[in-house]
Amino acid sequence: MVHVATTIAPVQDGQLTEQIHDDLAQTALVPTEHLVDAAYITPARVQRAQQAHGITLLGPIVADHSQQAKSGKGFGKSAFTIDWDLRQATCPRGKTSTPARTLRIKGHEYLQFRFAKADCLACPDRHPCTASATRPRSIALLPRPLHEIQVQNRLDQKTEQWQRRYAIRAGIEATLSQAVRSNGLRRTRYRGLAKTHVQHVLTAIACNLTRTADWIAETPRGRTRSSRFHTLCTAAVG
Repeated sequence: MVHVATTIAPVQDGQLTEQIHDDLAQTALVPTEHLVDAAYITPARVQRAQQAHGITLLGPIVADHSQQAKSGKGFGKSAFTIDWDLRQATCPRGKTSTPARTLRIKGHEYLQFRFAKADCLACPDRHPCTASATRPRSIALLPRPLHEIQVQNRLDQKTEQWQRRYAIRAGIEATLSQAVRSNGLRRTRYRGLAKTHVQHVLTAIACNLTRTADWIAETPRGRTRSSRFHTLCTAAVG
């Protein structure tokens, strides 16, 4: 472990991504590539990590969660062609949206492309395309640089090459397990954020010392635990 960040419980861990990168930069420990889970990665964080510190932030960006994309019926956002210069979208039926307007959703900036009501009402694909009985279809996309990062990452993470590259992150789960099970990471012994942070730092040091000692002593690796359900199934088959 090379860095420890402590925050209050209501703050989601992914919100510390930028702070962690800044802290690592101050100590000259910036990684070339940083493998994270879905909570730590967004297109904006991918962009910021690369531009601010030259870090390749690698992790699974959540898929399109629109009803059309999840159901496989109608047209998901990826089915629309975007003219970024004109700020217009063209649907699979060839209809063009009005110029996009900017809106904010949960504190993030998006571009909303709205289609004409007359075009949508007359469209034979209306019902699988939109659930609204009266309103036209509209789509909200991130600004172009972030949208392109999002699209590219979603394509990449479906490839075998990306999955092999990301598989190395499995090692962090063992590190977290050791910190929790052997060193009580999830139970604070002190009151106050500053004292709790000291405990976290000492926990990280303890893990590092334990692993160093095991490496020097060539301690055999422990076997991966089997769940009770797996053990039961194995016994039943035998």
